[in-house]
Amino acid sequence: MTMAEAATSDLFSEQELTCSICLDLFSEPVSTPCGHNFCQACIGGYWASSPVCTCPLCKHQFDERPQLSVNKVFSLIADNYKLARYGAAGMPVPDGIGTPMGVTDQGGSTNPFLAAAGGEVVWCDVCTGIKQPAVSSCLTCTASYCSEHVRPHHSTPFYSKHPLMDPQEALRGRTCTAHRRLLEVFCRTCQNCICAICVLEEHRTHKTVSVQTERQGKQKQVARTEQEILNRIKEKETHVTELKRKLDGVKVGSVPVKVLQYYSKSTAVL
Repeated sequence: MTMAEAATSDLFSEQELTCSICLDLFSEPVSTPCGHNFCQACIGGYWASSPVCTCPLCKHQFDERPQLSVNKVFSLIADNYKLARYGAAGMPVPDGIGTPMGVTDQGGSTNPFLAAAGGEVVWCDVCTGIKQPAVSSCLTCTASYCSEHVRPHHSTPFYSKHPLMDPQEALRGRTCTAHRRLLEVFCRTCQNCICAICVLEEHRTHKTVSVQTERQGKQKQVARTEQEILNRIKEKETHVTELKRKLDGVKVGSVPVKVLQYYSKSTAVL
């Protein structure tokens, strides 16, 4: 453990470095104008699906989403704490040890899994502290899990029908090309999917909702349209049935008229 990491561990408690939204250690923390800190993606996601822009802690309301930048100093403090407390592999580190045995710390705080995966690693959504690489993604839970946290999906009957697939394959085409985060927000202004960080940047003043909310709205709209079409079809069928009934009545009623006409002609000949 370096002196900087030791000082960080002594000066700040884990509670002070924990985001109140995700309840995990800060990742790219930003500060709101009211003075509270959150992970950049957490506050972006929170505001994306909120009808009004308020601080999750003090409920201070903003006229529009404020422009936020990552607090690089605070981010470094949180990263140093993670490294000092959990080590490079995400395991608790005994006092006086900076990196667990068997783990090579490449470039200081670089996670070895990221280096091994060439930067294309998908992290576990459940791990706290240093994230572990995910081995499976659940399409029902819409979350990725490491080898430890995916166990309930293999052993618990409740998860027996949850489809699992490769994390990289599950996220292919569903991640933001700019920020490499899941496209979990729908921008109604631009009519496309964005990530939680996009909400704080180029889509800051746009109307946004969660992808789930937009999907549910579209499904209800499709259901209404389908019902309207079915109602129209039923009305047309009723109208056709009525026309057929009237046509049959006309055909039956025209027989006596023809008979009378024939009888009149026959009488005239005689």
